[in-house]
Amino acid sequence: MPVIEIPNVGNIEFPDSMNRDDISIAIRKITKAPTQTNKLGVPVGEGERIMQPEPEQPRSIGDYIKPFAEVPATMLSNAALAIPSAFANPKQPTALMEKYGYKPESPVTKDILGGMADALRYVPPYIGTGLLPTLGKNTQLLKQPTEIATQAVTQPVTQQLAQALRKEPTVTLSGVGAAEVPKMMQRVETAQNLRVPVPITKGQATRELGQQAFEAETPKNYPELGTPLVKKSLDQNEKILQNFDAYVDATGSKSAGPFNLRAVGKVVDKALVDSANKAWKETGNAYAIAREAGEMQAPVNYQPLQQYINKFENRPTLKGDLAKIISIVEDEIKINDPKKTGQMSINQLEDIYELINKSYDPNTPSATYAKDMKKLINGAMEGQGGELYQKARQLRTKYANEFENVGFVDKLLRTKPNTKDRAVAFEDVFDHSIMKGSLDDVMAVGKALKKAGPEGQQAWKELQGQTIEQLKSTVTKNIKQDQNGNKIISPSQFDSFVRELDQDGKLDYLFGKSGANEIRDLRDTALTIYNPVPGAVNYPNTSSAIIRGLDALNKSVIGKIPVVGKVTQYSANKAKENAIKKQIEESINFDPKRLAEQLRKE
Repeated sequence: MPVIEIPNVGNIEFPDSMNRDDISIAIRKITKAPTQTNKLGVPVGEGERIMQPEPEQPRSIGDYIKPFAEVPATMLSNAALAIPSAFANPKQPTALMEKYGYKPESPVTKDILGGMADALRYVPPYIGTGLLPTLGKNTQLLKQPTEIATQAVTQPVTQQLAQALRKEPTVTLSGVGAAEVPKMMQRVETAQNLRVPVPITKGQATRELGQQAFEAETPKNYPELGTPLVKKSLDQNEKILQNFDAYVDATGSKSAGPFNLRAVGKVVDKALVDSANKAWKETGNAYAIAREAGEMQAPVNYQPLQQYINKFENRPTLKGDLAKIISIVEDEIKINDPKKTGQMSINQLEDIYELINKSYDPNTPSATYAKDMKKLINGAMEGQGGELYQKARQLRTKYANEFENVGFVDKLLRTKPNTKDRAVAFEDVFDHSIMKGSLDDVMAVGKALKKAGPEGQQAWKELQGQTIEQLKSTVTKNIKQDQNGNKIISPSQFDSFVRELDQDGKLDYLFGKSGANEIRDLRDTALTIYNPVPGAVNYPNTSSAIIRGLDALNKSVIGKIPVVGKVTQYSANKAKENAIKKQIEESINFDPKRLAEQLRKE
């Protein structure tokens, strides 16, 4: 008896005696009938006669044993009769099958063959003829294993087959709610708006555990099917690396590179030295004019400086070891004022000032005492001399504020005491200028370079470009490489580097608000791609419900039935393959607007 599923009604079993036309008429009557129903729950129209299905007969153990012989027999006879011949009408290929084909008796056999109708939509045309030699060589498969048949009584596997194959594979949206849509859209837009766009996958955008697990595990479990996901990952890594190169180009740097610290240091040093020398020359010329005019011969009271030195009279260790600069200034005072009058000329005091600058080491306690003594000398000079000298003093003060009183700039210009060696090696100029200093230190270096004309402005660009190179080097310093040989990004290192520059505003100062936001966006995209939801890797049950259902079906009793088992296995594998391909396609070609619309409808 054929069983037909009618929407909003259920499964209706019609007698074998009814032909297709009678069944169609009955279905139309049922679906058009008013809501009044009979005792079986079937709607009944007023004055209409509804066909009542015969009650299902109880099935015996024999009904479950017969399919092991009837199913192969039915398929074998139908396959043989379907072979073209002079007796077959090509317009009615099933005519011989209906008339001469083997007709099974067991209702279980009929259920199995009905369920296989859906399964066979995955079977290629040649599979039918391919089964013929298989059946001929394996006649022992037609035996009746009572144990399996008994299991079939308690496990309606034909229903499993029909239900599993009736549904198309779908991707679940578990864990992705409407509240997550704005965050999801933001992740996608951030990645797409980079200088080199980086399209992200569905799992990366939604941050949904099951979807991320599928994307992580599929290439491992199904290498051939998972190839598009692998290629997607390689493409993402390459595009992120390309963004670093694009940012370096945007700075206008010409020397920055992973191994170019010395070259960058030389550019910065030359710009600062040239700028400082130009300013010093201008200052020196002003002093020369003031000297020629006799404005630097007037006596000046230096008693505050002498009183400061006298405080250390009974501290020989400090004066001799920790702060030799005190002893050096004390000796110069004795030479320039041997009678201890408490006065010396402006010119003499200016010489002591310059001697202090040349003699102390900024990395020792001398720096503090040197700074104090210079301040006392400047106070003594205030208002002294004529206009020419005051003009020279203004230039000298400007020079000090730009190149001397700013520790990080001063150190870049210095040599080590009593040597010609640089205080900061060329290789360390970048680290000293950008990474080690505070925001004020970085701003001082930036200000000095930006005022140094085109050469200084280019040097600042070199420091910007080298910062990007340093960032790239930091986030790829691990030894891991992808299949293309590219270094793999470390999201934690990326986040740490950006936070270090961000904590006191250096990132904004270096690249401006817009440029800093671009770097943060790249960091956020890297975190999205390389920082999966905890548990997504090696997460169990990464496949969809349909895939797991088909796998279970292969292991069930139906998979042990001759011919049926082979068809079931083949159809299940094809269904699984199609489901995986579909889910992979949705992963790598993710459309967030489509998902957002779907969530709104739900």
